[in-house]
Amino acid sequence: MILTIDGLEDHDAFRDAGVITPGFDVAAMQDAGRRRPRWLHLGAGNIFRVFLARIAEDLIAAGHHWPITAVVTTDPAGFNARLGAHDLLTLGVTLNPDGGRDLRAIAGVCEALVTRREGDLARLFALAADPEVTLVSLTITEKGYAVHDGAGRLLPELADAVATDPHGYQSHAMAVLAALLLTRYEAGGAPITLMSCDNFSHNGDRLREAITVVARGWVQAGSASESFLAWLADPTRVAFPITVIDKITPRPSPAVSDDLARLGFTDMALATRGRTAMAGFVNAEPTEYLIIEDAFAADRPPFEQAGAHVVAREVCDKFENMKVTTCLNPLHTALAVAGCLLRMPTIDAEMRDPALEALVSRLGWDEGLPVVSDPGVVAPADFLTEVLGARFTNPYLPDDPARIAMDTSQKLPIRFGQTLLRYRERSLDLGGLTAIPLVIALWCRYLTGIADDGAPFTPSSDPRYEELHAHVAGLSLGGSADAAAIHAALRPILSDPTLFALDLYTTPLAVKIETLLARLLAGPGAVRTTIEEEMLP
Repeated sequence: MILTIDGLEDHDAFRDAGVITPGFDVAAMQDAGRRRPRWLHLGAGNIFRVFLARIAEDLIAAGHHWPITAVVTTDPAGFNARLGAHDLLTLGVTLNPDGGRDLRAIAGVCEALVTRREGDLARLFALAADPEVTLVSLTITEKGYAVHDGAGRLLPELADAVATDPHGYQSHAMAVLAALLLTRYEAGGAPITLMSCDNFSHNGDRLREAITVVARGWVQAGSASESFLAWLADPTRVAFPITVIDKITPRPSPAVSDDLARLGFTDMALATRGRTAMAGFVNAEPTEYLIIEDAFAADRPPFEQAGAHVVAREVCDKFENMKVTTCLNPLHTALAVAGCLLRMPTIDAEMRDPALEALVSRLGWDEGLPVVSDPGVVAPADFLTEVLGARFTNPYLPDDPARIAMDTSQKLPIRFGQTLLRYRERSLDLGGLTAIPLVIALWCRYLTGIADDGAPFTPSSDPRYEELHAHVAGLSLGGSADAAAIHAALRPILSDPTLFALDLYTTPLAVKIETLLARLLAGPGAVRTTIEEEMLP
């Protein structure tokens, strides 16, 4: 049994394996989608394949023509392992808390373009000019939106982009999108919507800002006209709705791969490139939310018919505040950095650890909920109960703390900084916080690259890790670092508003974090001891 268009013809095998298959002719859908494209998507990773592509399939099955052209701006080999080898199909594997699994062959993608291939790049520019294409979505992770380094300088990749012809190959996703928009503007400027589905606060606003930086660079270089900037800034011509997406999609599990082989699949083995595992399947939790601001410049899919919520910006903001800044993402980050230091194998294993469970419970119930507004889509207490009682604890969802720890420097200002700002705005007691300063201290301890057992570990990729590690590299275990040394190491970190949305030295938290870090550095086992002393009665 193989996951390809021809493979789907083995109806009995798929039925016997319990796999739900598309209710339409996939080859015909893909042909129609290539002839009449409407929806482009950048970043064909796991959450796209199991969630957005599934939404597209549901809409196609209901008679709505919204197939997706997937655009790959990174490694073509990775694309091939995930989608190319499977005729753009994905096997979705839902890992239920009771141990059951739901299997579905997802067919929402009609075409795939790799920008490094010359013919594909020409096709992409042609699609950008096509007024029938009205939606571009993206899931490229938060670091893909960065246009400046920690010192505020334009990233070298983008400095090169604004100095060259915008109509050629671009390596940075923001330059790719800016080039596509310039092409569309020059072709008549038909309205279009760019919809970020990446997991951070006000993603659409940040997308607009990042693209505008690139566009302004081309205008200054004489490669684009001032009127292009005016068109880009007009929300009736180019819209950037904010969204909140929520579905945990861990790296593909070897155990799931083995089980699929036992079911009869011969093409679901894992492939590895560097530290990234890839497969033709995506394993994911059953819970999912997609909240989209109702701010489109052109035709859009009827997302509501596929389970998404299209709402006023205020509702989107409230849901985002609940999920991204208080009730899920900060808890995930807490478990990620603590789990790496303690060498915990999975998130669900951490939730069976009394001290770590107490840490995230206090973080959510005691320190997050006081600044949450009810979005109406789901009550915050119900959402948090589901996160702590069903989602993080799911033993069949093998999520690696190191995966969650990726790009933590990019996540902190949203996952913790926004909560701290709300405490300050509402005159709440910052000095009474205990879980948030402990998590920040744990992250500073994480930056040393030394686990709680005293041996080195490999930190997850992060665009600012080397810069931040340099500040704490002189600190060692065993209590040799005095208060002055710890202050000197942490001062440039804790005072950086790009990390925490404010200077923590203007709050009571910085001194508390310095004191906690001294305890966390006392020697092997100090991380475990400190967490237990702080969180357990």
